[in-house]
Amino acid sequence: MRNAKRETMKYSLKVLVSLLLLTAATSFAQPLKIGFINAFQIEAESEPTKRAIEQIKKEFAPREQALQALQKQGLELRTELERDGEKMKPADRQAKERRLATLSQQFEQMQRSFAEDMEFRQREARGRLVVEINKVLDAIAESEKFDLIVQQAIFASNAINLTDRVIKELAKRTAAAR
Repeated sequence: MRNAKRETMKYSLKVLVSLLLLTAATSFAQPLKIGFINAFQIEAESEPTKRAIEQIKKEFAPREQALQALQKQGLELRTELERDGEKMKPADRQAKERRLATLSQQFEQMQRSFAEDMEFRQREARGRLVVEINKVLDAIAESEKFDLIVQQAIFASNAINLTDRVIKELAKRTAAAR
């Protein structure tokens, strides 16, 4: 019986010491510093995004104008065929129908190529933006000793929201790069 009491006392003492050590360790631990960013807002509002959109628009404007001209040409030919097709000689009508089919194929091919190239350039620009955002976040995390910065959260207090700071820092870096 004495052995059982002694064993129970030893076990209780071990549990008590473990709890005391655990409590002491957590009381000396540093609090976790957490930040949050809204990546969608950064992408929508940042200066590099606005600059990339302008640059891509300028780059693709001539191709867009060529597409519009080809579309206009096709619409005019279609209107002419609908309006005057009955009065035309069969050979003339067939020639115009072939021309319309060719224009339609060219338009679809150009449109597909335009969309693919535009999408590629947008992905490329987005990739550069992500690199810049990561550089800014690394600088903020290092200078202010953040332990964790998350991109998605169900709830985040404005006190830990770094989105506006990242947008401002990106604007500064963009202005300095110009």
